[in-house]
Amino acid sequence: LHKRPLKKIGLGKARPAIYYKFNCATEYSDGAVVIRRSQYPKDELRLIQDMRNSPLWNSTRTDLEVVDANAGGRLEKFKQKFAQFAVKEDTEETSKPSSVDSKNKTEKKSETKEASAKETEEPVKEAKSEGDGFMLDDYLELLGQNVQEVQKGGKLAVKQKGKK
Repeated sequence: LHKRPLKKIGLGKARPAIYYKFNCATEYSDGAVVIRRSQYPKDELRLIQDMRNSPLWNSTRTDLEVVDANAGGRLEKFKQKFAQFAVKEDTEETSKPSSVDSKNKTEKKSETKEASAKETEEPVKEAKSEGDGFMLDDYLELLGQNVQEVQKGGKLAVKQKGKK
């Protein structure tokens, strides 16, 4: 790629933006260092998650794990602060046992224990869902206060011609 445009820029024409590129030493997760040109003005850059340790790039390796780069970052703090307003999915689907062994273990339990457990779990789930809905409704109600609808239609302003 050319750093400067090849043809001459005419008078009154906009010239293209030419950004300065810095040499940046990028260190991968395995310790390899590569020098890349970047607009980011930093001499060294360390990557937590890259193509060397990502399961997306190395699907055959079983020892790799997904590393959350934002675990202690600003986004995670925001999620913790406003978690009560997040839309939660049904927990029943995620709590169902997926393997055959776990199904066999649950069948072995006595019916009386299952019945008593169901009776105690249902009111708790209902109370939690009602509480979450109540907080969400209050939040949406706060958002809707002092709202004025935008007027649609009406007369448009006409540009008047000046007298000569």
